[in-house]
Amino acid sequence: MTTAPTDILKQLDDPEPGTTWFWSLASIVVFVVIIVAASAFYFKIDSFEVDAKIIDQPTLSLEQLRAGQREELAVYSNYAWTLPDGKTATFMRIPIDRAMEMVIQDAKSAPRTLPADSKPAATPTATSAAQPGAKK
Repeated sequence: MTTAPTDILKQLDDPEPGTTWFWSLASIVVFVVIIVAASAFYFKIDSFEVDAKIIDQPTLSLEQLRAGQREELAVYSNYAWTLPDGKTATFMRIPIDRAMEMVIQDAKSAPRTLPADSKPAATPTATSAAQPGAKK
């Protein structure tokens, strides 16, 4: 049994082109679908990790800073002042917004009157001609 040269050429010939095209296109479509699915999966996991590790995670240093500030506010809200006569006066610090509210409430309350023994400052009624050294 000898093989003829035509049999060898038939074996080396390309299989049917329709089948080759079908499998090539099907492989490309499957490859693209796998790449798109892997990308979507990666970005979903990446977004989840960023949310869990950065956005939702309370910052420890910020919490420590807030705790330190609360402690300082508790300590420094009251302070003592030594007056010149040797007495100690205790004062309390309040937020500026609350202080402004208190001033407004105080201003809206009954108007203040001067004590009976105090006199208002005299207004000058003299003309400039009566003043010594004035130019005429």
